[in-house]
Amino acid sequence: MKLVSIALFTVSLVLCFPVVSQDKKSRSKKTKAPIEKAEKGNAKARFDLGVKSIPVKGKLGVFRPAFEKHVEVFGVLVVATASTPDAKVLHAGKVLAQYLDNDEDGKPDNPKVVANLGSRGAFLAMTARERDFRRLRLDWRKLERAGFELGQDLYGEETIPDGPPHKRKRGRFDASLEEVLHLVSHGYEEVYPKVFRFRVGSKLADAMDLARGGRFRRSPRRYPESAWYHYDDKTCDYGCQCAEYFYWALTSIMGAQDYPGRAKEIGQEWELPTRKLVQERDKAVFKLLTDPRYHLPTVLPDGRYGEKRQGPGSGRRGRKAPFEPHPNYLRCDLEAAQSRPGG
Repeated sequence: MKLVSIALFTVSLVLCFPVVSQDKKSRSKKTKAPIEKAEKGNAKARFDLGVKSIPVKGKLGVFRPAFEKHVEVFGVLVVATASTPDAKVLHAGKVLAQYLDNDEDGKPDNPKVVANLGSRGAFLAMTARERDFRRLRLDWRKLERAGFELGQDLYGEETIPDGPPHKRKRGRFDASLEEVLHLVSHGYEEVYPKVFRFRVGSKLADAMDLARGGRFRRSPRRYPESAWYHYDDKTCDYGCQCAEYFYWALTSIMGAQDYPGRAKEIGQEWELPTRKLVQERDKAVFKLLTDPRYHLPTVLPDGRYGEKRQGPGSGRRGRKAPFEPHPNYLRCDLEAAQSRPGG
């Protein structure tokens, strides 16, 4: 399988997430959510999800000239280059909105997680192509000093609004479902460290040790036959394994990995592509990720925030639907993310 590096950069270091899969080779100060007041007679607040120009002056001006447009969702940003199609930027923004406001009532499902992401200036950085990201001329340290400490990249070429799993057909997976969730998951691990921290001893890590057939600080040469999660990238350390495990398990529960041909594509890494398989074989993580106390998403985002849901795990807009139908902590300088070889 192709190996492509993905950078998740945070305070003074970069957390690089190489994802081994067919589609891509992963304080709490309150912030005001940009939600418009509901109109009289309408119980639901409406969200102004539009692609806007990044102002030259003001706090967001630090992203210029590399990034020229943005979408803001509950204080979390999606910034994009001029060549990244607006439709794909908006799709990523709506996927983010659905992860944070899964019942689509105009309010975050877990305000603590959203506040944590906002306090760290969380942002998704989009370029049209992966190679464009590596060529960016941006002072990442300056971004950090401006308060934008947590970022994840996503490329227009891998953002596929009309691809699987939104449509049950063979094809290239819509990577926005993965990359946006990687960003969001760091809010959960910060707010609930004993539960979701990507380190030895958290409940998530304990469940992962069972899924891998043992506690391995690095990917072993060979996993036990009983393992159903066997990420084999040697550069992916224990924290990386936890973040990828969170992604695989939660998206499988929501139905993202359940479409024709997908099980074969991802089987080398993850053997439980359906909700039923996770529930039957990985009881520990299923219980954890479906615990209502943490307000994790239950409906798979489809990029149609505010519209009637369709596809795997769909439910009525504005109402919690029942459940239906991978990262590497390689510490490196922020600037190094741009010159890192891909593939």
